[in-house]
Amino acid sequence: MNPMLQKLIDQEFMTENEANYLADAIKDGDTIIISGHRGHGILPLLASLGATAKEFYSVKPVRNIDTDLQDENADVFLIGDLKDVNYSEALVKAFSIKDKSVITIKDAEHSFSVMKVLIYVFKATGDNSKIYQLAECTKVDDIKKLKKLVKVTLNEKGRPVRTTFEG
Repeated sequence: MNPMLQKLIDQEFMTENEANYLADAIKDGDTIIISGHRGHGILPLLASLGATAKEFYSVKPVRNIDTDLQDENADVFLIGDLKDVNYSEALVKAFSIKDKSVITIKDAEHSFSVMKVLIYVFKATGDNSKIYQLAECTKVDDIKKLKKLVKVTLNEKGRPVRTTFEG
């Protein structure tokens, strides 16, 4: 297991089963969206998942949507907090790239619906083959925790189908 994921387990941010699930999702090329407030551990989780992805793929940190998403050598795009960008439009653009995965955040400052973004991606591409993993972070008794993992696929009509990880 990646040492950064192990550290999150040791801090009781997530369970070993959750860490294994996320590591497997990365190996499978799933796109991962980490949601929650900044104080709930979304940035350490983003860094840990990015480090895990680097073990298997070429990872491109995205700082400029227009230029960085053109990198054909990248397998995974790592999108943190971008300033002065329409975040939902940026994610539609990134998620629409065929055969590329994305690891990103969705915090309270970004007021958009993840499900609507996925529907827009389907409308733009007609592609329902991608798998999206939503990792929801929160605080419980002042301790940062991974609250829920939800696998989202799109059916043939582009509607989201959700499956919650029970592990």
